[in-house]
Amino acid sequence: REFTDTSNIWPIELDLLSRHDLYFENRLADTPELIELAHTLRYQVYVRERAFENPEHHASGLETDEFDSHSLSGLVMHRPSGEAIGTARLILPVPGRADSLPIESLLRENGLDIADYVPLDTSMEISRFAISKSYRRRINDEQPPGAPALSKEERIRRGNLVCLSLMQFLLRQAVDNGATHYTAVMEEKLLRMLASMGLHFTPVGPMVSHHGLRQPCISYIPEMMERCRAEQPQYWDVITDGGEIIRRLNRRLAQRPALAS
Repeated sequence: REFTDTSNIWPIELDLLSRHDLYFENRLADTPELIELAHTLRYQVYVRERAFENPEHHASGLETDEFDSHSLSGLVMHRPSGEAIGTARLILPVPGRADSLPIESLLRENGLDIADYVPLDTSMEISRFAISKSYRRRINDEQPPGAPALSKEERIRRGNLVCLSLMQFLLRQAVDNGATHYTAVMEEKLLRMLASMGLHFTPVGPMVSHHGLRQPCISYIPEMMERCRAEQPQYWDVITDGGEIIRRLNRRLAQRPALAS
């Protein structure tokens, strides 16, 4: 969709999906240039902002690992500036290859097998979910001159749109690539934020040490989205692109009645 200049006015009278589409775009990193942009943003967030990764291991200024070879990376672009402000990836399972999803080895350390919880062939792992701090600091800057200061609720809503855009990317790629389940190893803070947006994951086993304490978790995508629609219908509208992505998922599941949570 093309961006329309609105003279820097945030149209709060529009529904959330329209506001998302006016200011943000998510896209698959499917060219060398976009992949490099995603890895550069990951370096900014995970090496510089959060210090999760050792900069000496990423001297190129790109944050990468062994899972990128079988992952789909996405970017959220801020339409007015053209800046990449968010990124996430979906790690795909590799048939016949052990530990192709990071959660597999992390659970095994506690005597657990991820295959006891989800069907591995249709499970994909959410990873490298990152939003640049620089954008969050600029949210107030999008107010036109003389406009009143944003309420806390409105700042959260605007900040959440970038997260929702990343979730839209992940849902679209999951559906297009045959996934029924998400796996993830997330910080509790991120899990709480997603839950406040109606996106709930089920913990599997205890917390693990992985760049700090993280919670392995899973989610059956249809159930997650049904609950999100009940709790946060406007957020569901953004994540599913007005319901279009979930309709595609439902059509696919209807053709495979044996699939279950």
